[in-house]
Order: sequence, then structure tokens, then C-alpha cells
Amino acid sequence: MKQLFLIFLISVALHQLAAWAEDGVTRDDLKSELVQSKVSTAAEASPTLSREASEILTRMSEFISAAPAFTLVSETGSEVLQKNGQLLEVGSLLTLAIKRPSLANGRFVSRVGDSATTTLDGEAIWVYSANESVYDTTRQPGDIETSLDIMAKQLGAPRQLFDFFLKDLTASLTVAVKSGFYVGESMISGVLCDHLALRGEEVDVQVWIARGDEPVPRRIVITHREVDRQPRFWAQFISWDLSPDLSDTSFTFSPPEGAMRIRFFVDMPLEESE
Repeated sequence: MKQLFLIFLISVALHQLAAWAEDGVTRDDLKSELVQSKVSTAAEASPTLSREASEILTRMSEFISAAPAFTLVSETGSEVLQKNGQLLEVGSLLTLAIKRPSLANGRFVSRVGDSATTTLDGEAIWVYSANESVYDTTRQPGDIETSLDIMAKQLGAPRQLFDFFLKDLTASLTVAVKSGFYVGESMISGVLCDHLALRGEEVDVQVWIARGDEPVPRRIVITHREVDRQPRFWAQFISWDLSPDLSDTSFTFSPPEGAMRIRFFVDMPLEESE
């Protein structure tokens, strides 16, 4: 089951240029050299978070933080290190609904067909594996952010992706991001984005943020520098809805008939969850 939650949690397309040659050099070659030179120079000159990258991140965080509710659909992938040293990728389709401050519902379907759901109903956290027909529940200790902390500690669920949805994202990024710079413009699934390269204590993060009136992330890549072979996690956002029609009943869960409860959570004293 823990593997299900690791899957749960937790293709840049360059414009095609017409062929052009001069002394055997193409425009693609020149563009590649210019991009590599720009990235190398920016990385060397950015021991801290650059002003341009900071402004783009702040705009994104303020926009997402201001949304009282939203839904999204995302493809995710994680690289898993095998005993022989080879990296294999596993992935899932994530459908997520959030209604602040305390309601959330996520459904995760892996590439091999495994399905899991997580529900925060304001009073309890529910996790359910449809394939194994098992579930567990524990008291919800507070808002969405606090609940995600509990899931990270008790289930080993990675937090990096969900850090982009926090109500206080700017403060979170200020602590987590040690340096970063603006890479340039990129197209992600037909959406013009700003490409940022960020660095934390143990991870490198690339994020592509849509330009325009809805500056939401369209792609995220997280590289774990301190882990052997530096495995990556990525999320490609298929769709966002910043004004969904969500009622509180969208965030309810009842175990199906015949489902078995298996203890995943460790119940905490009340004072620890407040």
C-alpha cells in the first residue's frame, strides 16, 4: 500500500525552425548553443533566487493561494531505483479537488491499473485502495496543509508536489528555495510558460508556469540530488479549473461494503495534532 501512495504523491516542445545552414551550422544548433550559454551563465550567477524568478513564483503563489477552490488533472511519474542500479519509471493519473481550508479529494490510478483515493472531509482523513478493497481513517488534525504533514510523516508520502498548492506558498518557497533563475520561455502542451530552475537543500526543481491571467504550473520536475542515481519525479498538468462547482458532499467517503480496515495511521494524542 505504501507504494500506492508513493505513486499517488507527492517534453518541453521547442518551436520547429526552418532548416537553414551556413558553414554547416543550423539555426537549431545556434539556438541550442544560445540557450545552453544563457542557462550556464544564469546558474553560475545565481547563488540566490533571482529577482525575475522570485517575481514569477510570487505571482503564481498569490494566484493559487487566492483560489478558494480548484480542481486539476495531472499525469505524474516517478523513477524507482532497482537493485541492479537501473532506474524504472512508474506513474499515475491524478485527479484532485481542493476546497479550502480543510476539504480535499484525490484519486490516483496507476499505469498498471491500481487505484487509490484520499479524502479529507474536514473531520477525518480517509485512504482507500480499490484493488485491495482496504482502507484506513484517522482524525483530521486541521486544515489541508496540516493533514498533508500527517500523511507525509505516517505514510511516507512525498510533499513536494503539494507544496505548490499551499495557502501560504510564498512563505513555504522562501524557506525551501535556496537559489534559482529564469531559464526562458517554453511551450507546454500548447501553453506559453515561463521556465524556472530552482534549487533546495536536497532537490532541484524545474517548474513551467503559464503566462497570462492564470499563472498556474503546467509542468514540474523534481530531481533528488542526495539520492543514489538522482531519481526524478515529474507532474504534467492536463487541466486546471479555478472556479469549480464543488459542494461539501464532494468530499465525503464511506467504505464500500466488504472493504477491510487495515491500520496505516497511528492515532496521536489530541495535543500532538493541534
